[in-house]
Amino acid sequence: MEEYGVTKEEAAKSSGMREGVNMGVDFEGTRLINFGIAGPLETVRPLARIVRFCVTSLLRIRQEETTIVAAFARETGGIGKQMIEIAEDIDEVATKVADQHALLAELQQGIRALSDANQRIVAAMEETLAGATAASAEAETSRQRVRGSLGDIDEVVRMVTDGRGLLLDLQDAMGNVVGVAQGIGHIARQTNLLALNATIEAARAGEHGKGFAVVAGEVKELSRRAGSASAEIRQTLEGLTGTAGKLVEQGDHSATKAGGLTAETAAIADTMDHIRTSLAEMAGRVENVAADASSIHDRSSGLSAEIDQAAEALAEFRTRLDATRSRLQDLLDAGERLVVLTAEAGIETQETPFVALAREKAREIGALFEQELAKGALSPDDLFDEAYQPVPGSNPPQYTTRFTALADRVLPAVQEAVKAGNGRIMFCTAVDRNGYLPTHNLEFSKPQGGDPAWNAAHCRNRRKFDDAVGLKAARNTNPFAVQSYRRDMGGGKQALMLDVSAPILVNGRHWGALRIGYV
Repeated sequence: MEEYGVTKEEAAKSSGMREGVNMGVDFEGTRLINFGIAGPLETVRPLARIVRFCVTSLLRIRQEETTIVAAFARETGGIGKQMIEIAEDIDEVATKVADQHALLAELQQGIRALSDANQRIVAAMEETLAGATAASAEAETSRQRVRGSLGDIDEVVRMVTDGRGLLLDLQDAMGNVVGVAQGIGHIARQTNLLALNATIEAARAGEHGKGFAVVAGEVKELSRRAGSASAEIRQTLEGLTGTAGKLVEQGDHSATKAGGLTAETAAIADTMDHIRTSLAEMAGRVENVAADASSIHDRSSGLSAEIDQAAEALAEFRTRLDATRSRLQDLLDAGERLVVLTAEAGIETQETPFVALAREKAREIGALFEQELAKGALSPDDLFDEAYQPVPGSNPPQYTTRFTALADRVLPAVQEAVKAGNGRIMFCTAVDRNGYLPTHNLEFSKPQGGDPAWNAAHCRNRRKFDDAVGLKAARNTNPFAVQSYRRDMGGGKQALMLDVSAPILVNGRHWGALRIGYV
């Protein structure tokens, strides 16, 4: 029956009928409802048709809304993955920008230190230049004095040389005098011999030779005196000759010394010339160095200003990156909330099966824990133990609690079945409120080795995943939570994941959550 009207006349003939209209509402070939409106047929028939049209229109709108919302939720999930990738890229760029900013800060500090050092160099060079100029002037004065002294020394050497010549002449003259004195002595000896002979002859002559004897005596006396004077002269001349020889020897020594002094003084003069030249060259070089240092200081100051501008630009860029990352996170959170809302509204999306599975298995694990408590396998305090005991030598760190053994016994059956049931599921794990994961899937529960990177990827049991995503899942008390994130696989490797979690309740108390990660 699509539409059936009862007239006033027909109603009057039948006690069980009233004037009005009955209509059915069909949607996509299915009868949904039948309804009737009593009243004058001419009045209620159009009204009923309007009601039927409105109901079918609302159903179509609702269907389209559901389709649109579901499609939007699906697209949002895809966009969420892209936003995560963009956010990770932004984080990487932000990290590099931060590193560059730090390097610029170090470079800036180095440039400033260089500028300060150059400034000190300029000051030192100016002082050195002043000192070198003064030293050069002093060296020139000393050089002139040495050159003047060299002339005086040359004059002294000439006088010593001339004196030596005079001493040699005097020595020669005294030698001649000695020769003359020796001749006089020889003559005196001859004369004395003649006087002796004359005396002898006078004695022989007797009385006749008395006068001759007197003369012979005088001659003898004269000869004696001449010999004595000759000896005295010779002795005196010998002393003078010795003294003159010593003077000549000392003159030779003085001449030699004077000659050496002349050479040394000339060498000193040459050295002073070299010092003056070197000081002049040094002054020129110092002046050039000072100019270069001043130029470097000016360039360093300009470069420091440019680095300041670059640092400010990087800081502003980093601030904008942080703001963009924050806005992306807001969009990602909004997308996750939309997925939750669509699931709560019963709209079928790609996440719906995983949400239902997570909620079902969370309830199942909670029931298993309750059974263990009822059997007395452990106490509530044991099950909610938060005294995490480090596993010695583990890297990354692993921990045990009083409920770890229970988790190893009851969780694998549930978790392995979930992981094996869908190829998109990468892991299924139960965590407590602090993100502690006692028992992972067997694939990720290998014994640790010596390589921390390998351990991070293959030994993920007994670990604490207390990052933002892990804690949000572990501490969520809503029916479920959906998150997108990059999973750290160790060794710098990451995997883009979707995470659906549902709270695990044990006798009404929040223990943690069941997390299902899928791609």
